[in-house]
Amino acid sequence: MEVEKAEAEELWCRETLPKVMKIVSVRLPQRDLINLLLVSPWINRNLVSHPSLWLVLDFHEMSDAGNRLVAALSLCGNSVKNVETLNLNGCQKISDLGIGFITSNCPKLKVFSIYWNVRVSDLGIRNLVDNCKLVIDLNLSGCKNVTDESLKLIAENYQGLQLLNITRCVKITDKGLEMILVKCSSLHSLNLYALSSFTDAAYKRISLLTHLRFLDLCGAQNLSDDGLSCIAKCKNLTSLNLTWCVRITDQGVVSLAEGCKSLEFLSLFGIVGVTDKSLEALSGCCSATLTTLDVNGCIGIKRRSREELLQLFPKLVCFKVHS
Repeated sequence: MEVEKAEAEELWCRETLPKVMKIVSVRLPQRDLINLLLVSPWINRNLVSHPSLWLVLDFHEMSDAGNRLVAALSLCGNSVKNVETLNLNGCQKISDLGIGFITSNCPKLKVFSIYWNVRVSDLGIRNLVDNCKLVIDLNLSGCKNVTDESLKLIAENYQGLQLLNITRCVKITDKGLEMILVKCSSLHSLNLYALSSFTDAAYKRISLLTHLRFLDLCGAQNLSDDGLSCIAKCKNLTSLNLTWCVRITDQGVVSLAEGCKSLEFLSLFGIVGVTDKSLEALSGCCSATLTTLDVNGCIGIKRRSREELLQLFPKLVCFKVHS
């Protein structure tokens, strides 16, 4: 009886389990899949035999992300070598050494996000660039101990980088940003949110990014009309956040409208130096594409009815003014 039971169980594991796991695995959250790796050797082998399940590792906001990640790396065997996306957003206990260990196991990594980790420093970024040569999407938002040295490493090693987010990386200066702008010419998304220390000279060099489509300059207090006129050379821009760029006037917005005729999203929130002249320029050049326009706090722009706005911008779905 025991022999028959064992044979039946082995048959189920060999023939039925793979079919069940094929159906279930694509429907379960990855965190549950990692837990399943521990249930039995049969399940482990079956899950590990499907590398596509492990192309993305998402541990965002997990308090024990480090331990879980180490477990996943050890349990997944060679499958983890195929990981292309790693999300460690909010995992504040991951250190530079942790990044070194993790990235040494993921040589094919293309997307790396470690939002709001104040433990990560230039050493962690060095570990990343040493171990992972294929990164094209990098989110270091809130990593306050990252300096120009990290941007130098990124610029020298990831010249094919397409997306970069350095929001609130407050130790970065013009020097670091300019290295990125000069060497990472493939960038199509750049997030510089809440970085007010850059000078106008650095902003002008954003014009080097001819493929740029998304740019967030919220809080760029030193950005001038001349700087914005240079940015307007990025003719592929579709989304631009100029919230609280307080030095900007109609002159800069007119240049922007004339240069970036594919704009879909534009925020001029809090800029008191713009007037209806800016609105007219945007209508004349961007009316075919603009869907979202935020002029909240722009006291020089008068209120308009919905009908009047749609005459200026037929594609408009969101317009914020004086709320």
